[in-house]
Parts: sequence; structure tokens; C-alpha cells
Amino acid sequence: MSTTKHVLIFGIDGCRPDALLAAQTPNIDTLIREGAFHPNAQTGIITISGPGWSDMLTGVWAAKHGVQDNSFEGANYDQYPHLFQRLKEKNPNLVTASIVNWEPINTQILRCADHAVGTSSDERVCEETVRYLQSENPNITFLQLDDVDAAGHKHRYAPDVPGYLSAITENDRIIGEIWEAIRNRPCYAEESWLLIVSTDHGGTEYGHGQNIPEHRTIFVVAYYSDGTRITFPQEVNIVDIPMLVAKHLGIEIEPTWGWDGNLEIV
Repeated sequence: MSTTKHVLIFGIDGCRPDALLAAQTPNIDTLIREGAFHPNAQTGIITISGPGWSDMLTGVWAAKHGVQDNSFEGANYDQYPHLFQRLKEKNPNLVTASIVNWEPINTQILRCADHAVGTSSDERVCEETVRYLQSENPNITFLQLDDVDAAGHKHRYAPDVPGYLSAITENDRIIGEIWEAIRNRPCYAEESWLLIVSTDHGGTEYGHGQNIPEHRTIFVVAYYSDGTRITFPQEVNIVDIPMLVAKHLGIEIEPTWGWDGNLEIV
């Protein structure tokens, strides 16, 4: 019996790792317990969404992809395109999807996903994703949830702020619904899923954007539905995430891509 490989990346915008651990997150807790977790991973030095999501989705730092802010001026995606494009160079049959609350991810970074939806809320991201997974067979899906970042701007980014923690708990509920939709797929028994949960940056007080630990420290969760267990090395960076994706899909990374990830997992 052949097994098909699938990856789904949950991107929780602006989620500090210490707040994630302080919030009520039963679904993410299960992914952490049964998978791998790094609570002290690092994002790039420009801790805002345009550069952060570009780091994650191109596998290179801002010095290469060129994004310095949310205007995306100076983007060098022609030389350093997103991972969807890179992996399709090796396997043109891969099906890719991106469903996001912050639409510049689709219009600027993941510009040629096979299925691209920009929504007005995290709940719409959930609804659209569940609907899509009921009928389609994507190999790589990227989801971006924005309400945690909005809560940080409104209430403060800190592990003891109820408004911020409740937004994380709500995102955990959404992750649980989507995970259940995956498990209810008719061919789930013949599928091997890698679920990744991470973020683009942290924050302090009511903002972010500084090159300081509270803004640069992120987390990475990696859960394999087939029971595969991995151990993260001591150092993990946001640019390592495309390497996890490629490895699960059995795609060899080309040195000419110039990816900055250096992830060794066992």
C-alpha cells in the first residue's frame, strides 16, 4: 500500500513561545507531546510580518530575499522564490495551497499557489481550509492566522495578559478543527501528514520590530501522523522550516537554491 505525503503549516502571527505555553492549548499540547518542539527557535532580525513570513517561506534571510518591511519593496523573489516554486521544480505534480488572513502573503510571497484564498478573519481561514480538505488533495498547505498578533497590539504581548492568551486559545481551537478535518479524510489511513506550527515574530508591550530576544524568539512544532519522532538540534531557525517540508516530501534540496537553513534532525 502506497502512502502519500502531505504537509500543513500553521502560521500563528505574533505568538510568543512563553505565551503559547501559558495559554490553554490542548490541541497544540498534543502535537508537542507526540511530536517535536523547540521553544527557543529564532526568526530574523527584522521582526515584522513581511520579512518574517518571507524568511519562513523562502528558506533564506532578508539579506537574500530583500524584504525589509511590509511594503515588500526590494523583494528579490526572482532569485530566491518561495518553497512552493522550488519544490515544484523538482516535482511539478505537487499541489499547493495557501489560505491566509493577512493577504500580502498570497499577493506578494506565495504568488503562484495552486489554491490561494485571502480571508477577513481566522475563523474564515478555518472554514475555507476545512472545506478545501474535504474535497482536494494538497501536498503542501500554508495557513496564516492573524488574530493573536492583533491581540498583542491591542492588549500587550506577554504571557500574563488574558486578552493575548485567549486569542492563542482560540487559534488552538481552530487548529483542532482543521486537524480533525484531516483525520476525517476518506484516505487518511493511506496518508502521512507533517503538521508544523510556528510564528513569524514575538513582541513586547504593544508592538514588535526590534532585534531583541522577546521579538526574535519563536517556536517550532513538528508532528508526524505516521508516528515518526524527531529530535530538534539545539539551534533551530525560521529558515529551517522549508527543509522540514522538503525532507518529509522526499525532495532533495539543491545547493543552487541558496537556502540558509542548516537543520540536522534525528
